Order: sequence, then structure tokens, then C-alpha cells
Amino acid sequence: MTPVGQQVISIAEMSSTASMGLFYVEAEMAISDEFQEFCVLECSGCKQKKRTKDRKAFECPKCNRKTTLVPRCIFQIDLIDGTATTITSISAELGEKLLSMTAEDIFDITCAKRQSLSLNHVNQMLSNKLFQIQLRKSSWGSSNSTHATLSILSYMEKEHTPQSTTDRNSKKIRPLEISEVEVMATTTTTGSSNATPKFEPPTPAKKV
Repeated sequence: MTPVGQQVISIAEMSSTASMGLFYVEAEMAISDEFQEFCVLECSGCKQKKRTKDRKAFECPKCNRKTTLVPRCIFQIDLIDGTATTITSISAELGEKLLSMTAEDIFDITCAKRQSLSLNHVNQMLSNKLFQIQLRKSSWGSSNSTHATLSILSYMEKEHTPQSTTDRNSKKIRPLEISEVEVMATTTTTGSSNATPKFEPPTPAKKV
């Protein structure tokens, strides 16, 4: 759930602001790029990503020791609401949960076997669902420009609360007003049904 005091904003508003930090949106999720790499290899010590698909041991210059590479799930996913669409990244346990696969399984399929992932079950799971999403917006700069990136920190399916049958029926049946009940009571007569109803004015209060 969105923390108390945190405002849910639209994707268009989040994209246009120059502020960095945490944001909360309500949006649909979809994987439009089915041929992207869904995992990377990183150092088991410093977690630095390596541009290789070879898992053999190597000397890490940052850790300054011999280590091995381990796969880490990371991929891009689209967020869509009524204002705009944006691309974010999702990684580690969150990405594995969404794909229903471990990083080891993803590496085995995409790198070892050189096959593409089957995402039919993922697309079906995401279809027509709205999610509450916590995002981190950060920036990195080059010599010419500054770029903003979005990463998903958490997501939860937003529950739709259908209108109850009682609520729908209560709108169809309008209760009588008190004034209407009083008028009906004074126009009710006894005897013949053809009798003309009499409207008797209220008896004025006696003055003492």
C-alpha cells in the first residue's frame, strides 16, 4: 500500500518534474521488448556488472581478488496510465517474481541455450490489471547531457472494489419523504371509494 502522506501522481507529471527520489504511481505493466536480455553477470563480491556471458573465474579489479560471476535478473518493463507511457527497469527478486523464474534459469535459457524467454504467462498475468508501484528516479550524466532513469522498488496489484448489490438497489428505490407520508395519510377516506377526499387545515392553537 502507498505509505501515509505519500501522493500518487501520474506518469506524465513524474516524467516532467526535474526532482529525483521516490515516486508512487498507479499504472498497468507490460513487457513490450520480448527479445531483450533478461539477466546480466555480475561480480559475486562487489556486484559490478560485467559485459560478458562467460561465468569462469576472473580477477576482479575492484575486489582485487579472484572471484566468479553470478547471474542477476534485470530487464525493462513499460508502465502505462491514462496520461503517458514510460520505460522502467525491474531487477533481482522482484524481476524473478514477475517472470516466475530464477536468475539461474533465465541465464540458462537466454545465454547457455541461446533461446528467447516464453512470456505468454507473464503477459496474461499482467493483462487488464492495475498496480500500485513505488519507483526510484535517479540521474546520471555524460559530458553532453544528463539522463534520468526509473527503477521499480515494489509493486502490488490494486484491488477493484465492485459496487455491492445493496448499493445499486438503494439507488433505484427512493424512500418517501415525510411530507409525502403526511399527505397520503390525510387524503385516505373511509366508506365509498368514490368519495371526494377532504383536506382539513390544521386546528389553530388557542391563545391563553
